Amino acid sequence: MENIYLSTIRMLLVLAAIVAAIIVLYRYSGKLRLKSPGRSLGLQKGETIHLGYKKFVSVLEVKDHVLVIGVGEKEMSLLASWKKEEETP
Repeated sequence: MENIYLSTIRMLLVLAAIVAAIIVLYRYSGKLRLKSPGRSLGLQKGETIHLGYKKFVSVLEVKDHVLVIGVGEKEMSLLASWKKEEETP
């Protein structure tokens, strides 16, 4: 009977350790570069300004273009776009 209790406690400890490891890996996956950065498609998020509940304006960079989009609760609109200028060294 005592062996069953030890096995149950050992199983619970192993399960708790696995859950803790998953939480730590998820939390630090950005620093460890386990998440995809999104730059493989040339998409990068810039600044975002929240205007209210489910409403914001955001700046996106897509390859050599900059897009300013407005997002509402049920719609999304392109507010402005321009092509990036070439940087001269």
